[in-house]
Parts: sequence; C-alpha cells; structure tokens
Amino acid sequence: MADWLEGRIPARPGYYDTRPDTETDPLIPTLARLCRGGLVTVDSQPGLEGPGHDGAHWRQKAYVEGYIDDRGPLLRQILRAVDAAGMGTIRANRPPADPVPFTDRDGQPTAGITVRYPRNQLARDWEGIGRRAFRDLRAHGVHLVFYDPVWGRNDRLWPALDGAVR
Repeated sequence: MADWLEGRIPARPGYYDTRPDTETDPLIPTLARLCRGGLVTVDSQPGLEGPGHDGAHWRQKAYVEGYIDDRGPLLRQILRAVDAAGMGTIRANRPPADPVPFTDRDGQPTAGITVRYPRNQLARDWEGIGRRAFRDLRAHGVHLVFYDPVWGRNDRLWPALDGAVR
C-alpha cells in the first residue's frame, strides 16, 4: 500500500483509480509510514474547511481507516496514542451509538460512519489479494477508523499516529 501511495506501483486492491485524491498528497508520508509500520490504510482524508468547487461550504474531519494485525504490539500503541491525543476510534465491527459524520456540505452530512460495515466489506476492500493473505486478514485483521472530532482540524491526528509507528 505504501508503494502505491508513493507512486511506485499503479494500483492497489479495492481502489479504482491510479492515484489518491490530491487532497491526500500532504498526508502521503504519514500514511506510507503507517502502512510500513503495520496499519494498512484503505481510506483517509485531511481535516479541511472552506468553500468547495460548487461554492458551498464544506467541512471535513481528519480520519484514516485501516487494518492492524491483532497479534502484535502496534494495536495497543496506536490505540493509546490516539486516545492520549483526544482523537476518536471506531472499531468497524462495532458501529457507533450515534452517527459520526466526517464530511458535510452547508451543514448537511454527506459522509461518515453510521452503521456496521457489510459482511462482505473485507472482500470488497481487498479484491485481488491471495487466498492465504485474505484468510490471515480475516482471522487477525482489526478494522479501525481513527478520527479527529473537530471539523477542519488537521494537526492532531496525523502526529499522534505517526508517533505510534516511529
């Protein structure tokens, strides 16, 4: 995944474009370190706020979604670091009690975590990986979302995650 983020390979499982969105460019060094350190990221966005391409007011919360092996120390390290920084964590197999919006347009949520992920989410995210890797992911992969609860803020989540893998 890190090699795809850094442009060394043209594709990655579960993503149907050749490059991340341009808003992700400043996050690539951190996302690549996370991937190499053991948190394999599958989705992310920076915290942003301001006028969008359509003239509406858009807000985003910084977040990253990924998988960590449950057998190593990284899971505990990242959970501690994110908690200490005041960030939120959602385990994808446990939906939040209240919806957590990550993007809104003129005050109306357009994206977020509201429900339990579909049973076939792993197969969709990891289309094309080998059977053995898929079985290992299913058996030991912990699917997590880490997010900053403050709209537009982009300077807390990434250093907390980065520090956990250095």
